[in-house]
Amino acid sequence: MTETTAKPAQTPAEYWQARSRSIYFYAVTELVRNLGETARSVIDIGSASCPYVDWFDWIPERTSLDLRKPYVSPTVTGIKADFLAWAPDRRYDIATCLQVLEHIPDAHSFAQKILNISKIAIVSVPYKWKPGRNSSHVHDPVDEEKMLAWFDRKPNFSLQITEIVSGSPRLIHVYENGSDIRWRSISQRRKLMAS
Repeated sequence: MTETTAKPAQTPAEYWQARSRSIYFYAVTELVRNLGETARSVIDIGSASCPYVDWFDWIPERTSLDLRKPYVSPTVTGIKADFLAWAPDRRYDIATCLQVLEHIPDAHSFAQKILNISKIAIVSVPYKWKPGRNSSHVHDPVDEEKMLAWFDRKPNFSLQITEIVSGSPRLIHVYENGSDIRWRSISQRRKLMAS
């Protein structure tokens, strides 16, 4: 099985095992670690039972939301809900949404809600995948122009990576509410924020 095709009978453990070494998870973790040093809450939207929310162990309130299989652990609260219909009771310090938007018919409303419920949003998508490469994707190819149309703004940070094993390209965007400062690295961001 390749990373881009899913078997219907795949268990959550098999799904995670097939993705657990993906580079984009580690890039997102470094972003959360550096941008969320003082974060008190994080939500992952569309977790599909993947346990990476546990990696953010310095953040006291960790939540996983998924339409079918939210991740749950002794330190992560799982919410089974349709994100667009769900009414959060707070604004989260950080929201992650990894490899989800390409599956969502109303990606614009979904993206806007991500921005509305978080101070910092970190989003990844398959980058310029050909239509039909994954039968559950409804928006391929996804590129910067499509992300701009969904989020109605440019990201504060953008990163393109290619998975080492599969060769699959990914696009990661960071959106900071209340800031239009663009940065190329965490160290540049720190300098810009200090000035």
